[in-house]
Amino acid sequence: MSKQQSPNIKIYISCHKPSAFIDSSIFQPIKVGADSNKAIIPKSISDNTGNNISKLNPKFCELTAQYWAWKNSKHDFYGFFHYRRYLSFSTDQSFPTDAWGSVIEEYPNEIAVEKYTLTKTAIENLVTEYDIILPEKRDITSMPEKCESNKEQFLSSGFLHKKDLDIMMDVIQKKYPDYYSYAEKYLQDSKTYLNNMFIMKKDLFNQYCTWLFDILFECEKRIDYKDYSVEAIRTPGHLAERLLNIYLMKLFNDNPDIKIKELQTIVFANTEPIINPKPAFEKNNIPIALSADNYYVPYISTLINSIKANASKNNNYDIIIMHKDISPQNQNRIQRVFSDIDNIKIRFINVIGFNGKFEKLFLRGHFTIETWFRLLMPDLFIHYDKILYLDSDLVANADIAELYKTNINDYLLAACHDADTAGLYNGFEPKKKRYMDKNLQLDSPYDYFQAGVILFNLQNFRRTYTVEYMLKLAASKKWELLDQDVLNVLAKNKVKYVDMCWNVMFDWRYIRRQDIISLAPKYLSDEYDKAHSNPKIIHFAGPDKPWSDPCADYADLFWAYSKGSGFYEEIIRRMAQPCTTRTKRNLSPKFLLRRHVIDKLFPYDTRRREKAIKFYLKIR
Repeated sequence: MSKQQSPNIKIYISCHKPSAFIDSSIFQPIKVGADSNKAIIPKSISDNTGNNISKLNPKFCELTAQYWAWKNSKHDFYGFFHYRRYLSFSTDQSFPTDAWGSVIEEYPNEIAVEKYTLTKTAIENLVTEYDIILPEKRDITSMPEKCESNKEQFLSSGFLHKKDLDIMMDVIQKKYPDYYSYAEKYLQDSKTYLNNMFIMKKDLFNQYCTWLFDILFECEKRIDYKDYSVEAIRTPGHLAERLLNIYLMKLFNDNPDIKIKELQTIVFANTEPIINPKPAFEKNNIPIALSADNYYVPYISTLINSIKANASKNNNYDIIIMHKDISPQNQNRIQRVFSDIDNIKIRFINVIGFNGKFEKLFLRGHFTIETWFRLLMPDLFIHYDKILYLDSDLVANADIAELYKTNINDYLLAACHDADTAGLYNGFEPKKKRYMDKNLQLDSPYDYFQAGVILFNLQNFRRTYTVEYMLKLAASKKWELLDQDVLNVLAKNKVKYVDMCWNVMFDWRYIRRQDIISLAPKYLSDEYDKAHSNPKIIHFAGPDKPWSDPCADYADLFWAYSKGSGFYEEIIRRMAQPCTTRTKRNLSPKFLLRRHVIDKLFPYDTRRREKAIKFYLKIR
């Protein structure tokens, strides 16, 4: 092909459900089994149009996409990947692999495109140099199953049958006898190309498909699927993986000058697409954004139950949980708990596709990456003009729709003053004053707000800042209070302050009010006292929580709401097993020993421990 010509290359990405894809004109998602698969997959074509075998998908797997491309499209090169598996085009470096020889990557996003050179130009330049692109050949003797041959691997699967392999060999012998010796050799060998992935020149692809489907259709006639499991029914797909290798063995032997290139296989651990949700209800929709990880599910469910307990029948509560690892089981469990409530809708958004944007962001103490998710909201919630964000370590004690209905047309957000930070700034922690004056540079440091409860004007945020700008600012420093500091900088002089009763920080270890907030300007400490006596939202801000200290301030409200969360027993179990913690650090023997020594030297509920805490707060 002339260098001046633009090669017509199409790599089909087989998928059976909505998935994230590398966004490029060279990749074409194709829905397999579309004859019965009703899933809506954006930007995909379907394998049930034109000349197709879509109805055979339960048996033929991704081969229905290959058949469709063969019969219905015209390209110079044909490629086939899976929604979770791509090939890496970074030919100048090799990446670490798992036990099966695959490179494990988190998500198919722009980070992956750069890392594995998955650009249209790079792919075109490489593909046009070769006749066939293949995944790296694997040696199955080094894989966890420790099989000695390809035949043994097939037979030891636990769901595939020897009689079907014999049928394949018999069909080859009768229809294509010149391939039979290669088939025998392949089955005795231990090297193989996996996953039915390749990119081929048009002529080779046409020859291969003619040969492959002729064999598979004959095997299909002979195979008795009676009593076969779901995986066993996929036998033609498994046979095709072996047939590709047999075809290639003869092709390479007969054509020693053929140009081939082997590339590493990438397996994406998560391909859940990022969605932009629309309001769940047409009228009186109260959108609420939460952020949590899988460990925090019982506490997020407690929060939701507190919202339900105080909700008005006149409002509809549209709850959206941002996460990157909440399991499908836990998602379903939360939704079941509240499924009988007509005016509450709970949805989950997996933001793992943005993970690369958080790589340079600072974390400290008990904070986790989820705290940064709220910076994504202007782009995530494009169909919303404003949204109420709530931290996951709080409970509502009033109808939060009242707060949502606050008019913030002329502001970026609404929030409560932070009396705790004011006390730290005004004498309790001299370093805090120096830090805030230098890094935050607020016109009035006492206008610093607490970010656990924020009503965001998303429309004004989109007009003022891009998400990229906010994340760049977030990555520019090691902010002490992370996104809370960043939001205070971004929203300076554009905040509507609401009554502190909407974000009452609990009296941590009963020293926050006495030793810290007491140092704040009197108008702030007075506002805190008034709010604390009649809280509408209680925020358990700090390293200790009511589920670890049931005697904590306002813990009784947390426990009351937890009883209807569907996770009450789980919360009790965790508290009864103090070693059940959320991080590997906390599970380490060194940490447990250190914690044991601290508890011995400074027992709970002693003056000695209170003094130690005060000292720690001053030097941290």
